[in-house]
Amino acid sequence: MSDKTKTILRSAVLFLILLFPNVYACFMASDLGSPVKALAYLLVVCAGLALPMLFFRRRTYFIVVGILGLFGAPIEIASLYLNHNPATATFVGLFYATNWREVMGIIEVIWPLAIILVAVWAGYFLLAARQPNEWIIPQRIGLWTAGIGLPVLFASAILFFSHYARNIYNLQDRREVVSFAKELTLMKFYKIYPYNIYLNSYQVAAERKQMLRAQQALEPFRFGLTARQDSMPELYILVIGEAARSENFGLNGYARQTTPRLSRRKNIVSYPYIYSQAGTTEVSVPHMLSRLPVTRHEAVFTEKTLPEAFQEAGFEASWLTNKSRALYLQRVLDGMDRRFETGKDMSVTNNYDGLLLDPLQEILAAGIPKQLIVLHTMGSHWRYDTRYTEDFEVFTPALGEDFNLRMINPANRQRLVNAYDNTILYTDWFLDSVCALAEQQHRPAIVLYMSDHGENLYDDERHLVLHGNYGASRWLFHVPMIIWYSDEYAALYPNKVAQLQAHAASRDNSSLLFASLIDAAGLHYKNDTASDAAMRTRSIFSSDYCAPDTLFVLTTEGDCIVLED
Repeated sequence: MSDKTKTILRSAVLFLILLFPNVYACFMASDLGSPVKALAYLLVVCAGLALPMLFFRRRTYFIVVGILGLFGAPIEIASLYLNHNPATATFVGLFYATNWREVMGIIEVIWPLAIILVAVWAGYFLLAARQPNEWIIPQRIGLWTAGIGLPVLFASAILFFSHYARNIYNLQDRREVVSFAKELTLMKFYKIYPYNIYLNSYQVAAERKQMLRAQQALEPFRFGLTARQDSMPELYILVIGEAARSENFGLNGYARQTTPRLSRRKNIVSYPYIYSQAGTTEVSVPHMLSRLPVTRHEAVFTEKTLPEAFQEAGFEASWLTNKSRALYLQRVLDGMDRRFETGKDMSVTNNYDGLLLDPLQEILAAGIPKQLIVLHTMGSHWRYDTRYTEDFEVFTPALGEDFNLRMINPANRQRLVNAYDNTILYTDWFLDSVCALAEQQHRPAIVLYMSDHGENLYDDERHLVLHGNYGASRWLFHVPMIIWYSDEYAALYPNKVAQLQAHAASRDNSSLLFASLIDAAGLHYKNDTASDAAMRTRSIFSSDYCAPDTLFVLTTEGDCIVLED
């Protein structure tokens, strides 16, 4: 075999390795369901991979493109496997937010795949290093091709999408048509690997920088709430759940009794028609703690949060969590009067929400008359069987020690559901324990539980699983909200309790949380009757409460859309 033939064969193998994530997308991506779309997608990908050949010699080309093209392959493959779509900014952000211990935990579970991946990478670069460093395409031809071909290709794309803009979106103004066509052309690269990894990485970095800048400017911010001057001891506890879906709560009519303790507890009100405003913790929790709805997502970091509003009104605010610090919560946690962090990672097997009960009891025993306490829990986050102790494994067969990420597929749905329902059973015990500790205080008290978002469990033909998915599903946004009130609170605020019960069947989302807890504590805006009136319309403790006609959610693509049932 001649050296030239060997060079061509090595080049073909290297090119196929570069193409692997894209070939995988043809089989897994939901929007490439037809052979025509898949073929067009591959043609665009091949053209994009071939483009640098015009400017690089053979060895340099395969090394440079290999570094850029293989770095994000695990992220893209994971997104295609779990979400059936290319990686979005939200999915990329989740990956970058993962700590190294979590990464090592995943590698331990899928070590055969990790070994194969490392072997492929090593083989690729060994082959690339053996390539002669000659021009793949003669330099003069490459320059002519780049100079003529690229403008022609871009102009063709603009013409194609201009036709699309006129006939589908009925745009008539020429400037609007061209602008829309340019945007659509560029947006296509957000769905094509490896461009999507780098474009979305840049977007994540830019958003984080913008968020940090906004957070640093918040020191002088004030809500304008009137500080409580009375000595009435009151307690408000907000429990932020994780990945819990309303459908799997026995209180909300689920066939399995997953909430036996809460079902027996008096003074419980469950709201079966509440929805999250986003499908990931990074977006949903900031909106839970903000008075700004998801339709104003860009402004959510320009105001302080619910615990800080209570501090402004004279309450002591505490934050207890067994989750690692998120970027958007660092400032909030640093400003709390008391805080407790387990310091444990998501991947460890003994990181149960019950670890928060002892520090909660200590804070309650401190004798602070006016308290707001936030408990940020692990709830039902994957991996499900590490979220509950052995005595809560009631629904079987669950996952078991042999279960790993490769086994997340529709064939194992029942095992996933069983383990997931066990997490709800544990959440039931945890919430009941929190209510019991609050009840022992013998003072006006509220415990409000709401999950940050829901979870997909292969519920329909799209075969979506876990959360952070491309697109939207009602299981991803439909969340439980449960409120417990003490007898002392009912005696002090009988009208508010009556409204709680009257609004139990309302269809609403997490945007009600801020106003509801502010109103529950009897707080008011200083000399601002308009803000007071607006606050009461969003409080389920108020007779002025009004459920919105339309609910909005933010998708992982960054689109604010109307939530459909």
